[in-house]
Amino acid sequence: MSVYSDYRTPWSGIQKHHLLDATPFAQAREEILATLEGKVVIGHSVYNDFEVLDINHPPHMVRDTSMSPLLSQLAGFSCKRSLKVLTSKLLNRKIQGGRQGHNSVEDAQAALDLYKLVEGEWEREVQTTLRVGNVSDEPSYTSSSHYMQDQYWPSDVIFNSK
Repeated sequence: MSVYSDYRTPWSGIQKHHLLDATPFAQAREEILATLEGKVVIGHSVYNDFEVLDINHPPHMVRDTSMSPLLSQLAGFSCKRSLKVLTSKLLNRKIQGGRQGHNSVEDAQAALDLYKLVEGEWEREVQTTLRVGNVSDEPSYTSSSHYMQDQYWPSDVIFNSK
């Protein structure tokens, strides 16, 4: 096992004890790829995560709230903002305030809630883009019932986030 000197806890939420029995990277990556296959991924700055994991998820299957002009416009911002700022402004909710760093479940829930604010318009734009790009046979993802299903989160993570 490699020696880590900086877990970047304020940004990652990861602490030393989280890695004691961690799944090896290659195995985790394969499990993540299998989980994401055919699914719309919703998150904030998810391209950073994709880059670290060396994942190329289809762009039409990604809803990255950090890159949404709809959310920026709704919040009255002219440029990209952090998840913390968007969540505070649009959801009137505080996140990422603890000394232990980010809580990935809390961040994911905030990104999903932000997405839901503009879901209809966002999905119409995606469908229009797909039709213009002659990819009209792509499935419709206008239903949010399949997003963020608890089956993909370990039970201890779900319990600790409530």
